[in-house]
Amino acid sequence: MLSTIIIRRSSYISKYRRGISSSAGQLSRPTNNNTSTNNNTTPIDRATDDTAISEDSTIASIENSKLATNCIQPRPIFPWISSIEPLPRLIQPDKPSEIGGNNPEDIEEDNDNILKYYENDYFTKGGPLGQGWLSPCEPWFRGALYANSMQLLGVSWPSIVLPWTRNDWIHDMEQSFMFAFSNGVNAMIHDTYILPENNKDDKKISEDNTETSDEYDVNMDITLNPIKLEEKKEIGPGANNTFTREEEENSMLQRNLRQLYQSAKQHSHPTKVNICLKTVPQSAQIESMFPVFGLSRSLVEDHPNLRHTYRNMLKRLQEKHKDAIFAGKSRLNPIEVGSFIMNGLQEVMERSANLSSNNSASITIVAQVSINCTEIFCVQDVESGDIIQGYGDGQPRDVTHLVRFEMEVKEKMDNEDDWDQMELGRWQITDWDDILDGNVFFT
Repeated sequence: MLSTIIIRRSSYISKYRRGISSSAGQLSRPTNNNTSTNNNTTPIDRATDDTAISEDSTIASIENSKLATNCIQPRPIFPWISSIEPLPRLIQPDKPSEIGGNNPEDIEEDNDNILKYYENDYFTKGGPLGQGWLSPCEPWFRGALYANSMQLLGVSWPSIVLPWTRNDWIHDMEQSFMFAFSNGVNAMIHDTYILPENNKDDKKISEDNTETSDEYDVNMDITLNPIKLEEKKEIGPGANNTFTREEEENSMLQRNLRQLYQSAKQHSHPTKVNICLKTVPQSAQIESMFPVFGLSRSLVEDHPNLRHTYRNMLKRLQEKHKDAIFAGKSRLNPIEVGSFIMNGLQEVMERSANLSSNNSASITIVAQVSINCTEIFCVQDVESGDIIQGYGDGQPRDVTHLVRFEMEVKEKMDNEDDWDQMELGRWQITDWDDILDGNVFFT
């Protein structure tokens, strides 16, 4: 198998599998890179879709044979979205203006417009909060979640309230998330395309030809031969995934994200393909940050019944609303709803502490960060020259990646009313650009 790959800062390779330190101050910041960019976004030799195999000829032949409804689209050879536009769920649509009037046709058109408005990804996929939320919620509520997350990460309330200290903390975190994203992508490349023992030629070539690139943090250019069927059977679904619990918690990429790329490499390319990915982060913006009280990935994995904890809590709240109405009362007022939620969260935290070995309750902090990059991305069939994914003109583009980070923090409870200082874990990348639909564990 002929392949070449260049990864920036080869000395970092030994650190890729480690998680990110919980404190922003302990994270190294990326060096400012004034790389000149080319904003020519003319789609020269661009694939039909940035994330999927070109559909033109395939779909046409399927429809002609009248088998379209029975066919499943092939998975992308390299699961990656390189788009100049942010994810649709981050953009709140403009609310349509009502036509008004008593005309049945106008009323029907108004209803259709409102229906289409609420069918937008911003509402159906949780907006900035993402999958796992029934709605994007109001900005003030997202701000409250953000502030509580900061406090759980060790930021004092005065520092949260004062704008200059709050903005300094946010800036440091955004810089750290940029650096972590580059290292996370490099970790994926290193673990998936270099380390596997069945690809010794890849490993040898990469070690002999590793160079330093000052222009791109991620600099990948690799050619893959299709894997034979008997080799796929030897590799198996669990290859390269024998992490212990401690190694998994310290890994920079969550297991499901790692498996996605391992599976794509093993099963997605029927012909010889070249994958080119070069990217360097330029700026970042935290879109949302929220805590998931009483739950963590490891806890839900050990106790699957906890996965629907918050859905069950919502059902109980709805039942209380119904009981109040049946009793001739109005719906629960905001104070009653708040009291119910607080008691429910206390119950969830106590259960989490009881299930732990050291009486510590788990809380997961979820941060979603838009990272603006200068990027070149292309997947090309070597024999035919067809562009399968991305763009074939070799020009850098300004793209935005939405990266989802998670950190587990633990709070040791001495008694019901006394909580010790938080034990902070490490940040881990669980998804980017929603290719795993958020990789949600709590719903």
